[in-house]
Amino acid sequence: MVVLAGLIGMLAARHYGFAAMVAAIDPLPERLRDGTFPIWHTHALREHGFLVFYSLESFDTKTAYANHATLYLWFMDLLNHVAQHVPALSMRLTAGWLAMTAMVLTVGFVAHRRLENWHRGKMLLLLLGFVYLATLPTYWIALGKFNVDNGFIFVMPALVMLSHFASERDWGGRAFWFWAIVTALIMPMAGALFAVGLCMQMAGRRRMPRFRTLLVPPLLAALSVAIYMQPVLVLKWLGFASENSSWAFRAGLDGDTRFFSNAVNSVLFPQFRRPFYLILIPLGIVVMQWLSVRQYRIAQPVPEETTQWPFVVNLFTFYALTLLFWPQAVSIHPYLYDAVLIGPLVAWSIVNIASNPVSERAFTVWCFALSLLIMFNLTTIAQASHAPFYPRWDMTNERAG
Repeated sequence: MVVLAGLIGMLAARHYGFAAMVAAIDPLPERLRDGTFPIWHTHALREHGFLVFYSLESFDTKTAYANHATLYLWFMDLLNHVAQHVPALSMRLTAGWLAMTAMVLTVGFVAHRRLENWHRGKMLLLLLGFVYLATLPTYWIALGKFNVDNGFIFVMPALVMLSHFASERDWGGRAFWFWAIVTALIMPMAGALFAVGLCMQMAGRRRMPRFRTLLVPPLLAALSVAIYMQPVLVLKWLGFASENSSWAFRAGLDGDTRFFSNAVNSVLFPQFRRPFYLILIPLGIVVMQWLSVRQYRIAQPVPEETTQWPFVVNLFTFYALTLLFWPQAVSIHPYLYDAVLIGPLVAWSIVNIASNPVSERAFTVWCFALSLLIMFNLTTIAQASHAPFYPRWDMTNERAG
């Protein structure tokens, strides 16, 4: 059922706008396909060190970008080879389908583990929920209009699984470490910030955890930092100048107000304007779910639900700490960071559907609401395919795109 819902959503998103976005942007120069990978394939390893180059001129002038994990770049190079042999499977298209499939499957796994019952009404709501997830406009617009080297869409499924196993407080288990290592290999800073979040949770516990558990956050942080530093050290060793942004710039501590004013605006009104309602709608779903369940439990007392808070806190740790440390980066690149904000919100709402009871009256309303939001997602994707980036219109009468 999960796979079917995801497939329906992805096919609809592709048909009603994503394919047109890919067809429009793929002919344009791209730093991985046209700059980095040709250099890798025509020069010795000691000359490029698996670094990223914005263009051939950057390589000639000894400047490189070292903010991507090497294993992730190898994966993208594999997708590039596939695209060269099968032109219809461009990097954007293949990456989008793979990442969304992984997201649907991982959220489906967590929802199944928390499923309250197998009532047909709940199954229908979950089906609609997964179609809603698979048609998220921020996901498809980000991939169809911006960077193809968007590691955030791939790290999000890993974070879903890592958050699930961390919420069970089995931090030393094999499943936890498998997903912790996957997260660190895809995006090292995600692993490091997740470790910081675990430290904060341990500090708030009433009882001191076991010694083995105490070692988990520093070990994960050390592993993540080591993976992050590998391309940076290679860059220094090979004598390249870095094109990485500084900590002060990403944090907004440089004092420049062209791209950033405050953290609230970074989320709702970033420098690269993304309609704010694309954030408020997923948030509104979670709020309405809380109100609906609260009313249901007042009217019809049932056994208390298993709390989702540890899972939810883990799920939002990466975005929350990124916003704390690098709010200017969030403001400049909403098309990247939205994946780790809206992704957790929608995952949370689907897990809520699986784990909470739904009254007969609320069932009809939720069916209509989710169907309406799926249609809203598809029209937003369709409009974005005719706009420079995001569709631009307000809630009254000024519409363009």
